[in-house]
Amino acid sequence: MKTITPVTAAVAAGIAALFTASPVFAADAPKFTASCPTGITVKSNGKGRIKINGSKAAVKTFNANAWEASLNGVTIDVTRDGNEITATYTGKGGANGICQVTSADASQPPAGSNAAGALNGVPPRDQQACLAAVSQKANNGDVDVLEAYSSEANNQVIIGVGSTKARWQCLVKSGRVAEIMSMNN
Repeated sequence: MKTITPVTAAVAAGIAALFTASPVFAADAPKFTASCPTGITVKSNGKGRIKINGSKAAVKTFNANAWEASLNGVTIDVTRDGNEITATYTGKGGANGICQVTSADASQPPAGSNAAGALNGVPPRDQQACLAAVSQKANNGDVDVLEAYSSEANNQVIIGVGSTKARWQCLVKSGRVAEIMSMNN
C-alpha cells in the first residue's frame, strides 16, 4: 500500500487547482431581449440577471463574451461578438433553434475594464503593443482587442483582425510582445 505524503498531497492539490480554476474574470451578460421559437422569451438586465419567460434563470459565465442561462429544462446560450449578440436555445424534448434578438446593448464594456484602459489587469501599453504587432503580421490595419487575460508570465490579448474579426493570440508583458499566432485555420 502506497502512503500519500504531505508533499504528494500538496502537488495533487496544486494540479487540481490549476485545472479547476475559475476564469480570470466574470462579465455580466449584456442587456438584451430575445424571442425564441416555441414562445420562449429571454430578457437580460445587463447586470447578471437573465429571465426566461419572466422567471429568473440560473446563469453561468464562461468568459467575457459567452453565457448560459437555464430554467425548467430550457437553456439559452448567449454570445457577444463585438456589438452583436446571438442567442440560441435548447428546450424540453431536444427542441432547439436560434432566437431573434429584438433589442440589445452589447456596447457595454466587458467586466474587468476600467477608466484607465486596463482590461482584466492587462495594461493599455500591452494591448497597444499587441495591436501594432498583429496589424503588422497580418498586414491589416483593422484590428481590435476582443479579450485580455492577465498572467504573471505573459498577458494574453486576443485581437480581432479585419471585418470578420479573425482571432489572433498575442502574448505580451511590459509592452514587449513574446509571440503572436493566428487562431484560425
